[in-house]
Amino acid sequence: MKDLEERYVTVLDDFQHTVENRIRNHKDEAGFPQLPANVSEEELSDYLFDYQAALDSEGTERSRYTIAGILLCLPILVMSGFPDDSLPFEGVLNVLVAIGVGLILFLLYRVLMKALVRSKIRRANRDYPEAKAYVDRVLAFK
Repeated sequence: MKDLEERYVTVLDDFQHTVENRIRNHKDEAGFPQLPANVSEEELSDYLFDYQAALDSEGTERSRYTIAGILLCLPILVMSGFPDDSLPFEGVLNVLVAIGVGLILFLLYRVLMKALVRSKIRRANRDYPEAKAYVDRVLAFK
């Protein structure tokens, strides 16, 4: 039965479930970090939830591709609203510039989302320092 618990894998393989499964599967082993007295189960759960919510706020891969497609097409759609003779460049160069602007918009979006996620993670780490230290010890356990 112990062997079966070691091989237990969840369908959700995110940060929160990884930590919770490691605690559940190894809590009785010698040398495994125990939950400090000043950290309640609820505080640990809140920290893991906030951390996972920060990671999830970036969106799924599917939503990121959807946003990428929209941001790439948006400058082309805007450009198509103007007559060809009023565009700044000749021929295909207008389309290439529009695609470049779309790429810049998408890169700006990605940078802003990464910064937002880092900010939320920093806030969770700041709000729950004891829980963060415990989770770090749990993840470092081999």
